[in-house]
Amino acid sequence: MTWYCWLKEWQTLVGSVIAVLAALATIWMMWLQSRQEGERHKKGLERKKLASRARMPDALSEMSAYARTVGRALMDNSKFPAAPAAAMQTLKEIIEHIDDNEAEKTFELVSWYQVQHARLTNGNKKYHGVELDDLLYDAALLQAHINRLFDYARNEEQSTPVRKATRSEMIDALKNIVTIASWAGEKDQMAGVITLIERRHE
Repeated sequence: MTWYCWLKEWQTLVGSVIAVLAALATIWMMWLQSRQEGERHKKGLERKKLASRARMPDALSEMSAYARTVGRALMDNSKFPAAPAAAMQTLKEIIEHIDDNEAEKTFELVSWYQVQHARLTNGNKKYHGVELDDLLYDAALLQAHINRLFDYARNEEQSTPVRKATRSEMIDALKNIVTIASWAGEKDQMAGVITLIERRHE
């Protein structure tokens, strides 16, 4: 039997085999293309995460400067700082791209700032007693939220679990937001906020 006769006899089968091989080749090429697209997408997300982490230190520094100015203004009845609008905008934007735990911590920071700032600007700007204690506590908690993100932002640690700020972290944050002179010489004035911290944090 000649090749021509063989092909004529089996042309349907040969055509089917060729079609199957072509389909398999198409599937293989589509799989390779999909895999390459997935790799490009993964690398793109990683670059966005790195870019977001690179923006964090400046935003956190601005937030920390705000918290310190609030603390010192409360201690001496001076002018409150302007809202840290640029830092807040940055922090809101990067939540989408950073690690899950740090995204949750950043969300907590943004949310708590909104509470703290609303309470701060809703009064007569001359605070005493329990009201002063509450506002100092608010500013210290804001600073504690900021402090917990700095190592991650500076690439000094990877993602860490979300947990409530400890008593020790809160005392350190309180020290951050008042002057050394206030901490050393006006402990009586801060006794109320220290009591709040001890009651609310372990």
